[in-house]
Amino acid sequence: MELKGKTAIVTGAGRGIGEGIAKAVAREGANVVVNNRSLDGAEAVASAIERDGGSAIAYQADVTDADGLHAMVNATVERFGTVDILVNNAGIESTPRLLKDITEAQWDRVLNVNLKGVFLCCRAVIPLMMAQNKGRIININSLAGRRMTFFGSAEYTASKHGGIGLTLHLAWELADNNITVNAICPGATLTPLTEQGTTPEYREMVRKRLIPLGRWCAPDDIAGAIIYFASDRADMVTGQVLDVDGGAMTGYGEDMRPVIRQRMADEQANAHGHLTKHHNARKSRVMDTSPQRIAINCGGGYVPGPNAVVNAVLAGSRLSTEMSESVMATTGCSTMRRTHRLD
Repeated sequence: MELKGKTAIVTGAGRGIGEGIAKAVAREGANVVVNNRSLDGAEAVASAIERDGGSAIAYQADVTDADGLHAMVNATVERFGTVDILVNNAGIESTPRLLKDITEAQWDRVLNVNLKGVFLCCRAVIPLMMAQNKGRIININSLAGRRMTFFGSAEYTASKHGGIGLTLHLAWELADNNITVNAICPGATLTPLTEQGTTPEYREMVRKRLIPLGRWCAPDDIAGAIIYFASDRADMVTGQVLDVDGGAMTGYGEDMRPVIRQRMADEQANAHGHLTKHHNARKSRVMDTSPQRIAINCGGGYVPGPNAVVNAVLAGSRLSTEMSESVMATTGCSTMRRTHRLD
């Protein structure tokens, strides 16, 4: 057991990746504070850990509430004596929109949870870690922090780039106190929520086209990286950003400009309440959704891989999921930069 006798706080641990991390940390011998905004979710995970012979408590706190976080740290110290490990996992997304249509409320909500929440959680534990001259802070980020999100909006991308910047700065700032700070960027991860929100056909398409190692990540894959960063093996590892993505960042990509233009055209048309002939003509020129036209576009240099089609669907395109899958199956277009096929 690599973490025996340690105490870890895991935020957003009521389900999904956070649940997997909390259970894995407990299996390695750590006491775990299962944080979640919903108490029911936290209690369910903490109870499962206890049934498996681990040590855990549930604690309800919002990562945007500074007072609530300080109370959580105090409760952790009262129960377990200290905090050795902080895993900042809590995060949210929002409805995909063009930046011109993002409200201040949407921007603030995502940045408050994804970036300010990390800041507040770190601030709550850092004095304690400095006093004991050791600690581990691990931030769950996203591949959006490495490039951008194809499925969300600018505020999500901004929050994740900010999270990586905060990780690097804290690693430098806290090094004198033997506190390491690292980040993990998960790739496509299969959780119960993912399974509920996607079709088997979509998941198979992602697996074949976007993941060189040939399968979706599981929460335990992310948890394995957490165990490493939290363990004594990583004493000299800080300021690092680790992609756990099955190789997704090794080179695939696509030109998203036609999709963005289409989204803007559709937004403008919808704002006027109807599609004019001009908009229909532009739509036909920018993205003819027939398999034949997309095949021609592939031959002409633009490779509209699955992200492009799915993004168009999310943005309000008239493409159905079935149509997008038909398009991809018919064209066989790859999302690589015309150099490699994953399928």
